[in-house]
Amino acid sequence: MTLRLDTNLAELPLPILNQLSSSLNQNETWLKVLDNDKKNAFYSSPEEIDKVTRQSNPAEAILQRWGNRGQNVQSLIVRLQWLSFDQGFGVAFDRPQLVLKRKFKALRWASEANPIKIVSDDDRQEICLKARAVGFPSPQFEWLRDGEPVGVPGRALRVSKCKCEATCQYICRVWNEVEDGQSFSDFYRVEGKQYSSELRSNPVDLTSHVQGTTQTCDRCKTAELEKIREKLGGSMVEDGVERPPSEQVAAACEQLVAADKVALIISNCSYLHLPPLRTPHCDAETLAGALQFYGQPETRLRLELHFKTVTLADLTLAEMKYMIGEYRRLLGNDVYAVLYFAGHGFEVNGQCYLLPVEAPLEAHSPEFALSMHWVLASLDSCSPALHLILLDVCRKYVPEECVPLFLRDVGEERKHKPNRNTVYGYSTSGGIAAYEVKGEVNGVFMSALKMHVKSPVPVVDMIQRVLVDIHADERVEKKQIPELRTTLTKKRSLCDELICDGHTASFDRHNVHWTLMHELPMPVYITFEEQQLTVTIWFDFCGRFTNKVYVFSSVDQLRTEDNEEGTTEGEERAMRHLAYLRFSKDLDSSPSRLVTDEHEGQSMCVLLSHLQKSKGPLECTVELTDAQTKEFFGKKSGKTKKGCCVEGHGTRRCSHHESSLESFEEELEEIIEGAVKEQESVFERIFVVCKRIYIACLGRILKA
Repeated sequence: MTLRLDTNLAELPLPILNQLSSSLNQNETWLKVLDNDKKNAFYSSPEEIDKVTRQSNPAEAILQRWGNRGQNVQSLIVRLQWLSFDQGFGVAFDRPQLVLKRKFKALRWASEANPIKIVSDDDRQEICLKARAVGFPSPQFEWLRDGEPVGVPGRALRVSKCKCEATCQYICRVWNEVEDGQSFSDFYRVEGKQYSSELRSNPVDLTSHVQGTTQTCDRCKTAELEKIREKLGGSMVEDGVERPPSEQVAAACEQLVAADKVALIISNCSYLHLPPLRTPHCDAETLAGALQFYGQPETRLRLELHFKTVTLADLTLAEMKYMIGEYRRLLGNDVYAVLYFAGHGFEVNGQCYLLPVEAPLEAHSPEFALSMHWVLASLDSCSPALHLILLDVCRKYVPEECVPLFLRDVGEERKHKPNRNTVYGYSTSGGIAAYEVKGEVNGVFMSALKMHVKSPVPVVDMIQRVLVDIHADERVEKKQIPELRTTLTKKRSLCDELICDGHTASFDRHNVHWTLMHELPMPVYITFEEQQLTVTIWFDFCGRFTNKVYVFSSVDQLRTEDNEEGTTEGEERAMRHLAYLRFSKDLDSSPSRLVTDEHEGQSMCVLLSHLQKSKGPLECTVELTDAQTKEFFGKKSGKTKKGCCVEGHGTRRCSHHESSLESFEEELEEIIEGAVKEQESVFERIFVVCKRIYIACLGRILKA
């Protein structure tokens, strides 16, 4: 099938559209194509991204949007090519370009005179070999030491500064090929047409780089340990620690399982006085999705990882401390827990401080920030089997004159006991900033973390892979240096099996609470008899955030038993009206915006944030207006049994789910009361607050 470069993306032939959208949906590749520059045609606002994500075929929806903005096949190929080569995404963007029939290009070295760059890292006592080749499809790299594959496949290889390395011969093999058996293969793999190429570098001489070194490499250490093992007559050496064979066998046979898996994810973006951040909410969304599900996208598997995630955005200091207090209730024996924070931060005397959204511009004082020593001290009595703490914040030092303010703070909080079974993953090192790369949806740390968090490997190895990826990223390798600390003694993985034997009652209650909290309510119908119109209010999650929700309102003609289908005149009358929702000033509601959906038609949409701030009845006003003249038809107050106030003009007809909703509410009340008595519920205080929010705000029983 011939495809012209000037073909608009909204007018792609159906077979090409299906193949292209499939390739962009894989691993959510379409998200990486987006640009953060509002002037760029590939830019999408967070609200647009969220709406596209909720579509059954997100890539097809985003292609339609790009096409509506005038983008064609050529502009998309140029964008993908730039991301693939200049931004280092490589093979991730090959398939979409192959679907679009981009011309095959044989490989060549980026620098013919010096194809292999050798960099000596004296601090790490390592030598880094870097190869760079260009071509399409993207080059794939393999390093050979004395003819045998070595290291992780990639354009960079790190070797120890050991004298034995001078005797080794290192060669880089690079190749690219259009794979067989794909929908696009027949276009490329034809007789007389090149579809593969390969390069091999000359052997690399490391002699001059290891002269005078006293460093000992892992191979030398392993050889020495083997000699010791033979002399000891069968004792084993593992990770540099000598263990008898019986202990090694017992350790290998031990099954590592979790009694429950919980995660608290906090992202602060919308700072009141500090510079706003772009990526924390997207980072939180990415991590929440990864913890809830894992599996290989190409096999269409969606295996539950079983983490119950609570994802919260833009919290104050008091709210952050409150949530940590509730989070600690979960950290019982054999529980796997993840605590993640993304936002502004700093470091003083080895302590990391997290900044809430209300932090002042000069926040270098302990009363304005959440100290990680305070967090760890509050978790002293907890003993989870695995506690992964991920801090995606800057760790720059405060001005010297501010340090004395923190001395008392440090002295008081160093009294806490060591936290066992804990892995700390810092996005950067002390004194160094953490970065967001323009044109990417996620920050540097999350961009690397999301590639490995689903891997069924020990969590320490998983974080180590993240560190390696960031170090290999030329854009930030000298600017952002992640850090790993651990007190974990067993090789536990986030993918370990969840077995709740012995914790069944507590586990079941946790599941009930989490399910009810994340269940969307049925639509609510408000009837305006005089105008012969009905306003429908329905709800949708804002990604995986617990304290954000979209509220939609649409106008339809009033239907009766005698006229269930309605009339053309009634439909036209409904189209001339809009229903605006007004909420209490205590809540953070976005401006109403008009949205159009092929299934729901025309609706008004409001994003409600900071639902944790709701302390009582949630007031809502429904204003029915003329879409053209903005004429307002008045209002009339009413109030639900549990305190959600709805105002509108005329009479209202309740949903036919009224009786079942009342029983639902009573059931939820009993569950929460029982859980509080036994002190076993997940985030029980959060649920007590959010129960009222979700029953009221999400409109389970809106009625007069």
